[in-house]
Amino acid sequence: MSHTSYASRIITATPEKIWPLIADFNGIPNIHPAISHSELEDGAMESKVGVVRKLTLPDGTVRERLVKLDKAHWELHYAILDGIMPVTDYVAVVKLTPKNDGTTLAEWWADFKVNAGHDEQEVAKSVSEGVFATCLQNIAQQAG
Repeated sequence: MSHTSYASRIITATPEKIWPLIADFNGIPNIHPAISHSELEDGAMESKVGVVRKLTLPDGTVRERLVKLDKAHWELHYAILDGIMPVTDYVAVVKLTPKNDGTTLAEWWADFKVNAGHDEQEVAKSVSEGVFATCLQNIAQQAG
């Protein structure tokens, strides 16, 4: 299936080693340098389904809800609620697939609609390269 934005990377670590970096929904500033701060709303203290995080970026904020956190299948799903990104109906998935050689295929994708007045290919590329690929690179460095 084709997604609006997609990035993948083989990481020289097992899913067990990588998962804590992904499952910490409030820890995204640790894997993306453009996110200066993340705060869980409503006094939440942990990553659990339904929690909302507010991300502080150079140009404003984005609010995201954790939709699924499935360690058994190494998947995290989240949705953008509102913020500076010119998108609607944005749902993203981070998925880890263990390989026989001890490495992991890490995939990050999203499907969304681009708001009127914005170039769909440009926005999709910005998400794929500027968000997903950057995070996967930093995860690989920290886990590997």
